[in-house]
Amino acid sequence: MHELTADGRRLALAALVQSLGIGLFTASSIAWFTRHVGLTANQVATGLAVAGAAALAASLLAGVLADRHGARRILAVVYAGRGLCFLAFAFVTNLWEYLVVTLLSVAFDRAGPPVLQALVAAALPEQRDRGRLLAVVNVVRNIGLGLGAMAGGVTLTLDTTRAYRITMLLITAAFLGGALLVRRLPATPRPTAAPAGEGGRARALPGRHYLTLTGLNFLLSFFDVLLLVAMPVWVLQHTSAPRATVSVLYALNTVLVVVAQLPVSRLADGLRRSSRMLLWGGAALAASSLCFAAAGAAHGRSAVLLLVAAILALSLGEVVTTSATWNLSIALAPAEARGRYLSIFGLGLATERVFGPVVVTGLLLGSGAVGWAGAAVVFALTGAVAERVALAGGAQIPALVGEGTP
Repeated sequence: MHELTADGRRLALAALVQSLGIGLFTASSIAWFTRHVGLTANQVATGLAVAGAAALAASLLAGVLADRHGARRILAVVYAGRGLCFLAFAFVTNLWEYLVVTLLSVAFDRAGPPVLQALVAAALPEQRDRGRLLAVVNVVRNIGLGLGAMAGGVTLTLDTTRAYRITMLLITAAFLGGALLVRRLPATPRPTAAPAGEGGRARALPGRHYLTLTGLNFLLSFFDVLLLVAMPVWVLQHTSAPRATVSVLYALNTVLVVVAQLPVSRLADGLRRSSRMLLWGGAALAASSLCFAAAGAAHGRSAVLLLVAAILALSLGEVVTTSATWNLSIALAPAEARGRYLSIFGLGLATERVFGPVVVTGLLLGSGAVGWAGAAVVFALTGAVAERVALAGGAQIPALVGEGTP
């Protein structure tokens, strides 16, 4: 944090505040909706899935608005809008109210990341500074999620309507506070359109290299669903490891991401190095998949050690690929259309969050060790292809040619 400017620290603080709210909500929301609103667990899950699919277009709209009105203003609106959704959650009484508020909440959630990236890119012209700030934001977000989840235990212990509503009010305050912090950032000038012939940089929509990289990012983003969905199911149903191993592996991933994100982000310096990191990230995720597969055939301590190795590799793949894609998605986007480009690129992760659980449970886990081996092949090939695509896309931008040569 000491390396950041005052504005960078303010943006990181905004991320910390709103992540505390998300952690609180994640820990207490299921109990609130099922025990006090009267919804079933299936209704809650279905609502989230439907909202996630319907809200994919929200990030695209946010990108257009960020280009038109400025990323700072739109990010403040996104934070404030989501805060008001949490306030509405405190007073929903039936399924339809829950569905409407969930759709709005998820739409704001999907709109946030690309607009945040656009704001960082506009405020910090140096790629190294951008990567460092985005890494700090990711670290404090993980810390905030953990602290918020622990604080949510108080609400769960009290388990009263009043306690849950007070919690929702605190979450609302956290997001409104984040919006105020963002609004206090200095306005950044919106770049004018570049000449049409300048390396194709004035395109309103991404070219084939950027779109291909977006699709490849969808596959590399599966580290998320592997951790949240595949890992617990695999450990509990397909290995001999103790049930408590799941909690230990979650905690290990959190610690590794917090510790490694900032140092790894410093490696993503320039086009060539960032592109090479996609290859490394794919290889790490492939190694993780093979360790998960082997854990299913191991017993006792060997199974636990293989699962730990799988999480170590998965966490490495996570921090490496995210650091690389942060830099590449910004560097390969023209400044005058950066919001739109980043919103389109963000569809890779957003789509993974919607369809990833279905793919993992239906194909990967349903095929056992063979499914994990297939995942390893997909990750390795995706990383290799993504490296070439990123380099080819950068070669069309004169300012990036030769940048970051080791």
